[in-house]
Formats: sequence, structure tokens, C-alpha cells
Amino acid sequence: MEIFHPEILKQQLRDAIVYWLLIPAAVVFSGLAIDRLFGFSRLPTGLALTSSVPILLIAGTWLIGKATKDLKQYGHGTPNPYRPAKILVITSSYRWCRHPMFLGYDLAALSIILLCRSWAMLLISFPLMLVWQLHFLRKEEYLLSRRFQKDYVEYRKQVPMLLPWPRPKNMLNRYQ
Repeated sequence: MEIFHPEILKQQLRDAIVYWLLIPAAVVFSGLAIDRLFGFSRLPTGLALTSSVPILLIAGTWLIGKATKDLKQYGHGTPNPYRPAKILVITSSYRWCRHPMFLGYDLAALSIILLCRSWAMLLISFPLMLVWQLHFLRKEEYLLSRRFQKDYVEYRKQVPMLLPWPRPKNMLNRYQ
């Protein structure tokens, strides 16, 4: 049975507030403020835009859940650095990209941006969030490479950081 240390729970709650409330709120409110300040019109409506919102939101939410479950099932840990995976996870959703949880987070964020129909969110706030995210992920990858050493270096060579792309079958065999 796992013992929950109050300090770790406090850190996990703080991280959840930052990633699930503050960052999304900053993207939404800064984008809407820029739209209003500069008088930007809203993104045009249409079937493609309207239908993509629930698809992106569902896909993003599913991917976040899948990656979290994969960390627990295959890595015996959580996404939180205070309860990290004990084993490098290179299978399931982590076979598609090295950070599937962030990809899911980005898809869900994009759905909210399209729902709000904000040019500034799409062209300013969201890209700034992605730049911050890449900075964060590079630090995380440095720590992972120190922790898992050669295994992580090899995994990095074979699997894209954030955006999945087709790879030759011989590359996929190791990660199935």
C-alpha cells in the first residue's frame, strides 16, 4: 500500500492547479484581451471548425488519460515528478511520441481556442504556450536522459518528441 506524504500531495495539487487552471486561463484570457484590444474579428464559423472542436477535445482528453494509465501500468508511476515512473515507458501511447500527455493537452487546448473562435489565442497565446512547453520538455528530457541513460537516448532517436509521424516498420518493432 502506497503512503501519501502530505508534502507530495501539496506539490501535486499545486502542479495540477498550474497545468489545468492557470496556464489554460492565461491562454484564453490573454487571447481574448488581445482580440478586444486590437479589435480582431472572430474566426469564421463553418462545419469544419464546428465539428473539429469536439473531436479535438475528445481525442486530447483520451490521450491524456491513456498516457497517464500507461505510466501507471508500464512504468509503475505517475506523471508527477514526485511519483515518477520507475521504468522507462516506451510502449502504447509512448510509442507514438515521447510526450503523449502534452500532445493530448495541446489538442484539448486547440479545441477550446476554436470554440472561442479567437485569432489572438490561435496565433499568439497558443504558440507562446507551445514555446514555454518545449522549454519545459527539453528540461524534462535532460532529466530523463540522466535517469534512464542509454535507454532514453535510444528511445529519443526512434520516437518523435511531440508530433507523431510515420516511421519505417523496423523502427516500430522495438516499441510494440
